[in-house]
Amino acid sequence: MKAFWLPSATPEAPIKVHVPSTDTKCPEGNEKLRLKTLFPVVFTEDGNEEKRSTSLEKTYICPSYKVTLTNTLALVALSSRGHVFCKKCADKFVAVDMVCLACDKPCKERHLVNLAKGGTGFAGHGDHLEAKHFKHLGSGSGLGLVRPATKT
Repeated sequence: MKAFWLPSATPEAPIKVHVPSTDTKCPEGNEKLRLKTLFPVVFTEDGNEEKRSTSLEKTYICPSYKVTLTNTLALVALSSRGHVFCKKCADKFVAVDMVCLACDKPCKERHLVNLAKGGTGFAGHGDHLEAKHFKHLGSGSGLGLVRPATKT
């Protein structure tokens, strides 16, 4: 056989394959992404020398409260400026005063964009998370016993 796939050998396969969409879609909202609606996101870097000398990674802070931004905090970005704040600061200051806390430029309420929290790389995220298997890792082997998750 010269062909690796023969339509006669797989009768249940669809006759016609649909052309994939050429539009770029948002993975969360499944809406079309347009270049003019995208904006750069600007994080405020922590300038604390003590933290910088002990850690090789950069840390980013909220420009108002100076708290370290993590994936557990709810964050808000200004689409007009790109600056990122914690949700608490955005609700208390930016939404009331209509001024960016990082650069003191005016903004509008429609410029506030909630940033979705994501997984850490080790855990998923979303609304419908359910354990399918329970995995107990063996000591040192990296392999473990797998059993179905039980509902309690």
